[in-house]
Amino acid sequence: MLNLDPIWMPDAQQIHFRLLLDAMARPGKCHSLTIAPEEGPAVLTVLATLLDAEVLLADPHTLLRSDDWHMLQVASAVVEQADYVICDGSRAPNFTPKLGTLPSPEQSATLILVVDELGQGDASLRLTGPGIADTESLLIKGLDKQWLEMREDWVCSFPLGVDLILLDGRQITALPRTTKVEML
Repeated sequence: MLNLDPIWMPDAQQIHFRLLLDAMARPGKCHSLTIAPEEGPAVLTVLATLLDAEVLLADPHTLLRSDDWHMLQVASAVVEQADYVICDGSRAPNFTPKLGTLPSPEQSATLILVVDELGQGDASLRLTGPGIADTESLLIKGLDKQWLEMREDWVCSFPLGVDLILLDGRQITALPRTTKVEML
């Protein structure tokens, strides 16, 4: 009998998909994953929820093992062509992801950044925009500030741009392209 971690089960993926939707709808709010670390890494939980055989994934910082790729059943791509890009948030970006086109802005990349901790740290952000009543504050430990600088360039031609999902070992949050981010 095949024994799979809970992250590969449809009911867990549905729960986490809802968390991802909530994270996108309420930028900067941290949402706790329902999977314990021993049941599967947080990054795999998010990827197993979002990916299918129709999308392309880039892993420029080699965060995934070969077994992970096999379970995800997703094709690998170079960063510039990938629909999803998973990165170590503590390493500065050295690429430009897909930003979409004016006729098809949805053809842009979603960046998934693995950070040390959400809700703590030296990166202090003030967020405004859709889904935020007034302002939202977010602290992040383990995020190179160049990600935020590059994000500003990537989203300056709205509706073109990228959406960011940040995660640590227990929580996720999101910074959609519509969110204005101010570094404090």
